[in-house]
Amino acid sequence: MSDLNNNMDKRTPLVELKNVSKSFPGVKALENVSFTIYPGECLALAGENGAGKSTLSKIILGIYTPTEGKILIQGKDETDSYHIKDAQNYGLNAVHQELQLVPELTGYENIFLGNFEAKAGFIGKKKMKAKAREVLAFLEMTINLNCPVKNLRMAEQQIIQLAKALVLESKLIIMDELTAVLQEKDIQNIYRIVNILKERKISIIYISHRLDEIFEVCDTYTVLVDGKMTGNGYVKDINKDQLIEKIIGRELTQVFPHKNFVETDEVVLKVNNLTSPVFKDIHITLRKGEILGIAGLVGAGKTELLNAIFGNHPTHSGTIEVHGKNVSIKSPLDAIKHGIGLVPDERKALGLAMNFDIKTNMTLASLNEFSNIFMQKKKERAISLENADRLNLKYSNLDQYVVNLSGGNQQKVVIAKWLIADSEILMFDEPTRGIDIGAKSEIYKLITDLALAGKSIIIVSPELEELIGLCHKVHIMFEGKIDKSVQGDAITQENIINSLLGESS
Repeated sequence: MSDLNNNMDKRTPLVELKNVSKSFPGVKALENVSFTIYPGECLALAGENGAGKSTLSKIILGIYTPTEGKILIQGKDETDSYHIKDAQNYGLNAVHQELQLVPELTGYENIFLGNFEAKAGFIGKKKMKAKAREVLAFLEMTINLNCPVKNLRMAEQQIIQLAKALVLESKLIIMDELTAVLQEKDIQNIYRIVNILKERKISIIYISHRLDEIFEVCDTYTVLVDGKMTGNGYVKDINKDQLIEKIIGRELTQVFPHKNFVETDEVVLKVNNLTSPVFKDIHITLRKGEILGIAGLVGAGKTELLNAIFGNHPTHSGTIEVHGKNVSIKSPLDAIKHGIGLVPDERKALGLAMNFDIKTNMTLASLNEFSNIFMQKKKERAISLENADRLNLKYSNLDQYVVNLSGGNQQKVVIAKWLIADSEILMFDEPTRGIDIGAKSEIYKLITDLALAGKSIIIVSPELEELIGLCHKVHIMFEGKIDKSVQGDAITQENIINSLLGESS
């Protein structure tokens, strides 16, 4: 482990934790962790789900009190009486992946929610709006703050959350998976904003499972494994493979399994001239055992296309064939009957019943198989257990609520649902969103194994390395149409990016 602090200059750290531990009943979430961040530093906090990143963040924010150890803020020992209000007074705040906004309120109102300035009982709206415009100018952003935030793009809503933190005169902002739901151009804008904040000596704790982002924007890194700090140092002194090894405790020699598709004439799905308000004249041919990728920028129609095939997006014209026969898919129930399953991008909202247990979620798409008049609970439990073992699910018992599983294990439950439903065609919309690097590797292997077992797969992903590493063929969508298709050795970043920008040759 590099001795990072000895190499930093002699400035007073903004936040310093000394030998901090945090225990919950039966669990030691952090053990003897020392952590330092300086003004204007962007520090990557890396680790798998459950490594202790959230616990460490909540201690910094005053939400949790350490079981052992010391907390120093701007050199002052705050260990004995440090709470949320103290953190806020010091300007320590967080911006999360999951929006903490009131959808019906305007951008202005959300920015100042809980922090309205009032005089003689009246809120000074003119001053409030001027301050908000000043913050957006600082971020070099133009957003309509007069409309309800529910009408804004996701990237704009994230900027509203950042603006809210800046209005609070933050000295440190924890960016927790801020880019997980953003597209590439919006991620680039977050990089730009981080650099602006650093220039103003605002510190950033940057949490992301997309490791490329760490090398793009972070100065230093700290790695947690099972609640223990296993490494820290300067980002410039480490490469991606070395960082992966520190995070998962082993060398990840091959992130993507070997592609092993045997060409076949057996077509399982054919989409002909499919047209909707979002896309038009879509032609897709999917063969048995094939992994087909779909790339595209925001608004290209990728997610809508998958939902149309799944019966959850209206179409004007076109046909869908399954095993050579025209089928009518007007609802997800129709798609399920024809052996089609969808793993959606928003697994918590669309793929799972979060307050149901594992076995119930696994069997939701095939309830008829487990019920006559009453549920056949022994059969349901047996097949759930079989698929939990098959997918190497990490859980305590089948009655555990899925809300308490990690992102990677939640995704496995969604996949198990479609395997139990005996789906032949599996569509994945952003299969590894919000999933750590170790779990990503497991999902990639699982997708490849499913294809080798004869399942046919369609993947939509904003991460080009996923499409390049997994797919046998990639369609590139541009402004609602399939602009180009590449396969084999032609599946390269250059070819895909050129087509994404409408520059196909």
